[in-house]
Amino acid sequence: MDSVFHNRIAKSNASTNCRNGNRDFVLENPKYLKDLVAFATDLTNKNHYKAIWIIEMLAETHPKMLVPYIDLICENISKYKHESAIRGMSRTAYYLSISKSITLTEIQQEKLITICLDWLIGDAKVAPKAYAMYTLIQYAKKHDWIKEELTTIIHKDFFNQSNGYKAAAREVLLQLSK
Repeated sequence: MDSVFHNRIAKSNASTNCRNGNRDFVLENPKYLKDLVAFATDLTNKNHYKAIWIIEMLAETHPKMLVPYIDLICENISKYKHESAIRGMSRTAYYLSISKSITLTEIQQEKLITICLDWLIGDAKVAPKAYAMYTLIQYAKKHDWIKEELTTIIHKDFFNQSNGYKAAAREVLLQLSK
């Protein structure tokens, strides 16, 4: 990995300007995309979550760039333990699920569905749970069983969750009822 690029990511912070600057750098220098994904999927690197912030932004605005790496992302998505990495990956899963410019394989979709269900029933914080619900809604359009599973999980956990979770859950239940 290019040491200058590695240091750029390692020294970055969560500010919007910093994350946008790193995203724009990768957009202007796509040769670094492979290094970015390698950085993000190296869970031994204490700053891997910072690379995920950029991947998340690319998934939102330029998902086609990630196509060569989606298998790797999907393969590693369940391995993240750092809360910021999980939050970023939950948003990445959502953006990939709503993208009109790419089509995920059945295996990729299955991995995203599985991790979203895991986040939803596990100890993840509110943001990953909310994005898991939003992602699952996308796949529920194709797989009816997800509607039942999602509804059951939401109803089971609803009263024990935070106000943020409840707001997202109400929105999801409304969409499921349509």
